[in-house]
Amino acid sequence: MLEIIGLALIGVALGTVTGLVPGIHVNTVVLIILSVLPALLTRFPAHSIAGLIVAMAIVHSYVDYIPSIFLGAPSEDSVLSVLPGHKLLLKGRGYEAVQLTVIGGVGSTILSLVMLGLVLAVLPTLYSRIIPLVPYLLTTVIAYMVLVQNRSRWLWAAIAVMLSGVLGIIILELGVINPGKALFPALTGLFGISTLYMSQRTILKIPVQHITSTPVEYGKGVAIGSLAGLVSGILPSLGPSQSATIIQSLFKSGGDEKEFLVAMGGVNTANSLFAFLALYLIERSRSGASIAVKEILSPLSQTDMLFIIGVTLFTTFFAAALTLKLAKTAAAHVPKINYRKFSTATIIFLIALTISLTGLKGLLILITASAIGVFVQAAGVNRSTCMTVLMIPTILYFLS
Repeated sequence: MLEIIGLALIGVALGTVTGLVPGIHVNTVVLIILSVLPALLTRFPAHSIAGLIVAMAIVHSYVDYIPSIFLGAPSEDSVLSVLPGHKLLLKGRGYEAVQLTVIGGVGSTILSLVMLGLVLAVLPTLYSRIIPLVPYLLTTVIAYMVLVQNRSRWLWAAIAVMLSGVLGIIILELGVINPGKALFPALTGLFGISTLYMSQRTILKIPVQHITSTPVEYGKGVAIGSLAGLVSGILPSLGPSQSATIIQSLFKSGGDEKEFLVAMGGVNTANSLFAFLALYLIERSRSGASIAVKEILSPLSQTDMLFIIGVTLFTTFFAAALTLKLAKTAAAHVPKINYRKFSTATIIFLIALTISLTGLKGLLILITASAIGVFVQAAGVNRSTCMTVLMIPTILYFLS
């Protein structure tokens, strides 16, 4: 038991690092663990190692929002939080933005476990029926994303969809570079650097951040986030970002920004949880971390599923507390920095990180994606249209 708790706490620490540092993903650590797995199994019980991986993935799903909101450096899972999160940051409410994602994460964990019995009863039957509908659902969402714009911007929205979709096909289908690595420069350009660049033109300083929160009806956000997390955790090739795009279409007005952040926190955490539970529910792995757990514990039993749930509940407390503490620290220091210099330094850091991770081809992807992101903002189009960089390749995957 002590070994399980000890390794779970190591997982908490690793998840904090992967969440805070842009470009370092849970899958990177998972690959290292798998490479030395035989040696680890001679020293530690299999459940201890699996617990470490589960804890790391859960904590990452919370901490991941801090660089996304405070730095504008998104990962695939937190990318859409840049948009409303950045708005709140510039109103002095960056901490509140992170707090809302934590509320969503904790709420979705509880709700997901409450509805687990229902999921167990209906999922095996529904799974095979839902799969063929995915490309048509995504196509409908893309059409909706264009039509919901002001009519005068339909053409610009359609161009944004086309440009982002073509970029996605090039990097994910044509294999210009490793698809797993290609997402970092693509998403950083579309949502990170483009946002920093456009904000830099009008913002001289990040306002003082207030460690307060305003009331929010979070029930809707938690419910939608949990459902979207279930969908992305179960269905192949449909990740949190695609589910989040569907979520965003349900929060059209600016007044819904806070509920949207709750939903985003919910989808990320619920996706991490259901990606593990899918090993038992449908005997499929849906993430790098779940693949590792499958290799360690296969075949997954009901006892193993209960163990994963236990580690998730144990880890959730640390994840929420750590994220809020780190967000307070970030909120205290970020306003002291000249925004123009800070955003320039962040852009340089992201460019350097892109080159180190993906080389010159990755830099070309970053430049292209940044140009698309700037175009979308200059045209006054909703930036969620850029998520077709993932959605269109997903549609092609299912149709093939």
